[in-house]
Amino acid sequence: MNCQKCKTENEQNALFCKNCGTNLYSKQVSNNSRNKTMDILVFISITYWFAMDFLNLIIRNFINNWYDSPFKYFQIGTNLIYAAIPVLIALSIRVKGLKIPAIIFAGLTSLYILYTNIEWLSKIFKITSPKSTLLIEA
Repeated sequence: MNCQKCKTENEQNALFCKNCGTNLYSKQVSNNSRNKTMDILVFISITYWFAMDFLNLIIRNFINNWYDSPFKYFQIGTNLIYAAIPVLIALSIRVKGLKIPAIIFAGLTSLYILYTNIEWLSKIFKITSPKSTLLIEA
């Protein structure tokens, strides 16, 4: 095992670097723990994405007038949570040069998903802006 600080080769089971004394074990455990956590988050995100898309497909195809029933709230709720998935996937990227652009694109994608759902909600509840209300009254 090589020391990450001074690059000295140490014995496989060494806890500390024989050259500089750096704790070899704690850095390895923290990196492995962080990688496992990110992998689990990505897996959960993809699983959620699949399950919710599948359920929404079933609702749209097998429930007549689903957009006039309480199922519309289920779809909106799942889509709002769905908006976080691109950001979670972008955060899991380990290559530094790709991580920042991925986070930017993921953020834009999430904002778009939120915007379309908020726009849809406003149409469902027939929310109008004060400007359009004044035009209707006049």
